[in-house]
Amino acid sequence: MTDDNGGRFPETEGTDDPFLDPAQLGRQWHEHAVLFETLLDEGRDEELAAVARDLAPGDLSEIVRPLSFGDTARVIQLLPLDLASDVLVEIDKRSVGVLMELLSIDAVADLIEEMPSDEAADVVGEMHADQAREVLAAMEPEERDEVTELLQYDPDTAGGLMAKEFITVDKTAICLDVVKAVRAMDEDDREALHFIYVTDEDGQLVGRIPLVEMLMQPWSTPVIKVMEGDPHHVEVDLDQEQVAQFVMAHDLLTLPVVDADGQLRGVIHADDVLDVMEEEATEDFGHFAGTREDLGETSPLKVARARMPWLLAALVGQIGCVFLMSHFEDALAKVVALSFFIPAIMAMGGNTGIQTSSVVVRGLATGEVDVYNLSKYLIRELATSVMTGGLIALCLYVVARLVVGNEGLALVLMVSMLTVIIFAAMVGTAVPLLLHRLGVDPALATGPFITTSNDVMAIVIYLGMATLMLKGGAV
Repeated sequence: MTDDNGGRFPETEGTDDPFLDPAQLGRQWHEHAVLFETLLDEGRDEELAAVARDLAPGDLSEIVRPLSFGDTARVIQLLPLDLASDVLVEIDKRSVGVLMELLSIDAVADLIEEMPSDEAADVVGEMHADQAREVLAAMEPEERDEVTELLQYDPDTAGGLMAKEFITVDKTAICLDVVKAVRAMDEDDREALHFIYVTDEDGQLVGRIPLVEMLMQPWSTPVIKVMEGDPHHVEVDLDQEQVAQFVMAHDLLTLPVVDADGQLRGVIHADDVLDVMEEEATEDFGHFAGTREDLGETSPLKVARARMPWLLAALVGQIGCVFLMSHFEDALAKVVALSFFIPAIMAMGGNTGIQTSSVVVRGLATGEVDVYNLSKYLIRELATSVMTGGLIALCLYVVARLVVGNEGLALVLMVSMLTVIIFAAMVGTAVPLLLHRLGVDPALATGPFITTSNDVMAIVIYLGMATLMLKGGAV
């Protein structure tokens, strides 16, 4: 296999299952990255290749992360084909797109053919349409057909997650037929083989056989006597987040995927589910922060563009707070000390809302929170906020008495703080649950919406209560 410069990927293999010290990974990745840069600058390609071949694909992907795309492409071209393919799978999607432009179409096709079908489909799916067509045309027919089939499914569904590396046998087969099928399977594809799937004459999934259990049977045993009937499965159009929840709930290593007719189309592996969980967590974290920017994005302009709409939304909310405070100008003028505690009231409301909503969103993501039992969580958070808010309000009362010496103001602060914390806890609990019921991503609730709404209500509650007590002569 050739690259743009006419070179060939080495045929030699790296050591089996190498790894770095798990207690020193960060430091060792950095040291290897520095070493790679030095070897590349000095043109010591053979020495670099020898070092790289003794590393695991996961470690190599982290080591080349700080390198330029050009240097990363040079490293990949020095690796054996199977190792280069594994490293390419581990590199983030944004980098893959650039690396594909630095390699020839034939080189890319050979790399993709070495990947599991689901990973290959992900890589091809990230390419521009013209480049994807050229790469697919250069691939072997069998691998091309598998990737083409997987590309027809939405990448965020079970069909987009599944792989084509699995074995099926007819329900009329015997265990010897299974053994023959396993032996005929490609060596790399056997690494993730845990179950043999049994289908009927129409290709519909009817059972599965644990590989170990099958090996314990006489070869003449019919598979229908060994198989586990009606195995767990999902349909191709199920959302990936629901797939992850299903796998976690049932502790599955593999999950077969069927079409609307019940015919087996692919298998999802547990490591793919872990990738989904990481992707969903990253997306939710971005929502918590009020932005959807790519964490791997290095362009300041693109990062600023992703953050600006949310910051502007927060600014609008805070300007609203300014207008609200102007309506309480008389109260602030009469008792200047009222303004001293506005930041504390607003901050505690915002913190409580973020804490509560973060717990709820996490519970929704992991399936620990029942979205149809809203009252249960509201009652729990009400009790919690009364206890925490009561203690904080009492502390604030003591501080206000010592600092300001105004009994009325101290009472206003205590009651306001308690009310604001209770309100923030209720909003932080109810909004994510309601959004989830409406089919909206609940992580959105923990961005500027909750913090701004809590700020507004904190001012209304605090200064509104102070105004009423001023009119009554209590402050």
